[in-house]
Amino acid sequence: MRLFLVRHGQTEANLSGVFCGMTDVELTETGINQARQVARYLSAVTFSQAISSALRRARHTAEIILAGHSLSANIDTQLNEMHFGAWEMRHHRDLQHEDAEAWAAWLADWQQASPTGGETFSAFAARIENVVQQLLTPESQDNLLLVAHQGVLGLLLARLLAIPPAAMWHFHFEQGTYSVVEIQHGFTTLRTFNNRTDWQLETRK
Repeated sequence: MRLFLVRHGQTEANLSGVFCGMTDVELTETGINQARQVARYLSAVTFSQAISSALRRARHTAEIILAGHSLSANIDTQLNEMHFGAWEMRHHRDLQHEDAEAWAAWLADWQQASPTGGETFSAFAARIENVVQQLLTPESQDNLLLVAHQGVLGLLLARLLAIPPAAMWHFHFEQGTYSVVEIQHGFTTLRTFNNRTDWQLETRK
C-alpha cells in the first residue's frame, strides 16, 4: 500500500497560534489554495480509497484534492485532532497564567497530563494506534489518501515507523504539501516528506 499523508490547509487558528483540536474551524483562503496545490501535485495519482477526519478543515481539504477523482473521502472520527477541552482556541501565553497548575503539569509530562477538561494523551494515542494497526494489516498495491491534522499525522507516522509516541514532534507536517509512506508486509518505508512537487515527477527521479 502507498499511503499519501496530507495535513489540512491553513486556518485562522493556525495563524493565531492557539490550541485547536475539536473546534470545527474553516480553511482560510490561503488554506484553500494550499489544498488546490496539493491537488495539482497528486492529480495523476489513482486513489483506491480516501479517508479524512470528521472536522471541516480536513474534510474540505480532502474534497478539494479529490475534486478531479471518482471518489470521495470516507470519514473516520479516529482521525480527529486531540480534544484540548478548556484550552481550545486559547494561546499558551494566557494558559500559563490563567490555568497555571494544569499548564505546568502539561509542560512537565505531556504524555500523562491532560488539558483541563480535554482528552488525555493516552486516549488520543489509543485511537491513533487503532488506525495504525488497521493500515498495517491489509496487503495491497493500492494508493490511499489520508487527510488529517498535525498531531494525528505526527503520531501516526511515528507509530507506523515503530518508534515511540514522543517522536511525533520530530515530524512537522507542513500545509500545502504531501508525504508518502509505503507499507509492505507490515513494514513501513518513508518515501517522501513535505513534498511540493508532482508525485509522478518524483517517482521518475
